[in-house]
Amino acid sequence: MDIQNYNEAENNQFKSDQPKHKQLIKMLTFRVVPAYYEEIEKVANHKKMNVSKLIRTYIKEGMKRDGELTDREEKEFGIE
Repeated sequence: MDIQNYNEAENNQFKSDQPKHKQLIKMLTFRVVPAYYEEIEKVANHKKMNVSKLIRTYIKEGMKRDGELTDREEKEFGIE
């Protein structure tokens, strides 16, 4: 495979017919240092929710603010 075909294949690898918020659910992974996790956990406990739900809520709110979600997509963006 030559360089041009490789680059085209690599670019097509990340394209999808799914809405952007559903793609992110499948590929979003990050690490939080223990000190930050403790602070996030304090906020979650104060809001009476778990850390995962708090983070998903913040992501959803950011996407809404940035205009990344339509009203229909917002309803599909499950936080549970």
